[in-house]
Amino acid sequence: MSGEKSPTVNQIKDVSKKINIPFGYFFLAKPPVEECKINSIALKNPSRNLIDTVDNMVTVQEWMAEYNKNNGLSEYAFVGSIEISDSISCATNKIRQELELSTEWFDQYKTAEKAYRYLRNSITNLGILVMMNGVVGNNNRRTLSVEEFRAFTLVNPYAPLIFINSKDTDNGKLFSLLHELIHIFIGVDNFYNDTYGTSQIVSKEEQFCNAVAAEILVPDSIFSEEWSKHSGNNEHRITKLSKKFICSCFVLLRKALDNGKINQNEFERLLNLFQKQQNKASGGGNFDRTLATKWDKRFIQALYTSAQSGRTLYRDVYRMTNTTGSTFQKLVDMVRNI
Repeated sequence: MSGEKSPTVNQIKDVSKKINIPFGYFFLAKPPVEECKINSIALKNPSRNLIDTVDNMVTVQEWMAEYNKNNGLSEYAFVGSIEISDSISCATNKIRQELELSTEWFDQYKTAEKAYRYLRNSITNLGILVMMNGVVGNNNRRTLSVEEFRAFTLVNPYAPLIFINSKDTDNGKLFSLLHELIHIFIGVDNFYNDTYGTSQIVSKEEQFCNAVAAEILVPDSIFSEEWSKHSGNNEHRITKLSKKFICSCFVLLRKALDNGKINQNEFERLLNLFQKQQNKASGGGNFDRTLATKWDKRFIQALYTSAQSGRTLYRDVYRMTNTTGSTFQKLVDMVRNI
């Protein structure tokens, strides 16, 4: 930068690779101001890891949308089928109907991890791409930060896409998945980084999506009934109820406030308490290293079929999936068994 030395091209390539800055940037007069845009959402000071992840998912979505169009698929009718002016109950019932969920669907699952797998599979069967990763591509040295983002949604009527940060907790991933699903139903892109899903300083769209996601996880009628069954202080009640409902204490805390079980001061006290407990319990979520869980199985199957027929070049397949010939075939075999 000072002009005292001139690095060789190979040295610049090495630096470019190590710090993940595009090679061409080094030849510009000034460093460009980088943006990470999810359509109308411009993210402030995005990390290079986030930029590369969003770019990769945009490429994946564009490919899948074109593939679906070429194969005669119509636009998915559920995309944009809900208005935020709709009642929470109407929106919740519509989504439950699409996913074929009963009101007490969560009773079948003992852990958030199992509930997440079930919901992810149901959402995928609707035609929504659900991707999940905790690193950029397959580079384990480039981890995705939960503090920066938990999930994002790219809305497209032919290939709606949800990306989940797998560094999050199991409860966090479950809530994010539902929250982003609702964004697809209202037809609005989203970038989600509300650490506990309890923030009150959010847009009407976010409030709506939080409320519907919470209603699917914890129906009001059942919550009130279960709340009355437990005695003791509010912390004890919420902790007990978290074992009944497959969700975090933060979702139940918000439910308690919205249903008039606690006041604002108690909400803030318990929020601070649960935050401290979570920080002591773990520094983040479990990272699932299985290659197949990173990818939507329908996308991999479609990519394989297209490559086999010669419509998509294998070099493009490997570029999109960050694989080689042997690892892509392994990936195809694994998704067949999911």
